[in-house]
Amino acid sequence: MRRNGVLGGDSKSAGSGVHRAPSERSSPLDPLLSKPRLSSTVLCAVLGTLMLAASLVIYFLSVHTLFGQEFDEVVWEGFYPLFTKKIPYLAFLPNLFTTEGFIISLICVLGLAGFVWAMARKKFGLALQMFCFAVVAGVSSTLWKHLTSRPDLLSKAHVLNTSPSGHSTAMLIACLLLLMGSAPSSRAWIVVLDWILASILGISLVVERWHRPSDVVTAFFFVSSIGLYSMIFTRKSRMDDPGKRRSRPWLQVLCTLMIVLSAFGLAWGFYLVFQVSPGVQFDALWIQAPACLAASLIISSSAMLGIGLFGMMHQLTSSPLSPVGLIGPPPKPRSQRRRKREEVKEREQRIKIG
Repeated sequence: MRRNGVLGGDSKSAGSGVHRAPSERSSPLDPLLSKPRLSSTVLCAVLGTLMLAASLVIYFLSVHTLFGQEFDEVVWEGFYPLFTKKIPYLAFLPNLFTTEGFIISLICVLGLAGFVWAMARKKFGLALQMFCFAVVAGVSSTLWKHLTSRPDLLSKAHVLNTSPSGHSTAMLIACLLLLMGSAPSSRAWIVVLDWILASILGISLVVERWHRPSDVVTAFFFVSSIGLYSMIFTRKSRMDDPGKRRSRPWLQVLCTLMIVLSAFGLAWGFYLVFQVSPGVQFDALWIQAPACLAASLIISSSAMLGIGLFGMMHQLTSSPLSPVGLIGPPPKPRSQRRRKREEVKEREQRIKIG
């Protein structure tokens, strides 16, 4: 009975000289070699839907309500003078991150580095997944921005629709591409680097009056949702190699900490928005500082939440832990031709010794 089962199939393939790939040969014994756990896939879909819903809610409240447009206008007018007055030693950052040549170069370098890293690891399926994610996120964000209109609820409001922010979309796409293509041992520090770059860019766009704060937050939530959806299609060659999968405690702790801190940051930011809401419609001067602080908290926390969730789900889908995944697949069975060659060599050695 055992010969007709798994053992019988292995001996048959060994005798015929037909070798299958390690992942294909071991997948009946360990299905986690070729696909992640179903719970991880479902969690990607659920979290992606929540992030997409958050981007739609932020967009509606900030673009299609009077309070949202008034709050954006307060931050739009007051952030630059307040920033240059309170922290003048950091004034070079908004200027640098709103230089067209610098930001385009930075985005291209991050995105290409992710692709090159994936190709160097011979993860061609992962490179295709990264390309599809970048195209879907970029095209859908552009269509959203240009096919929707911004109602003029304020006489002083800028009628041109700028949500979601194109620069923020491109930056977060590039950051997630770098994280997707990176080696497992490098993901922890890349998560931190991605958050720093995305946060600086998002705040700089608001300080230099390129975008409203809601434009940046909407873009961050939207790109994060597309990235989480892309993790659903992680299969086979897009996963980490068997034998090299580890739990990565530093990455797990870091992503968990980022998710928790971002939740507190968003709660604090929206609480400040609630506190300044009575003075928004009157353009009171006292609300400028807390409104700008709230915008900064929400922008940086939305970037932290999206990158933290993406890093966590990328680890779960690309490196599910299993015995074979930790120690590697069993060795290939010897072919009949190789076995005969080894037998001939053994006979020759015995003849020489005799």
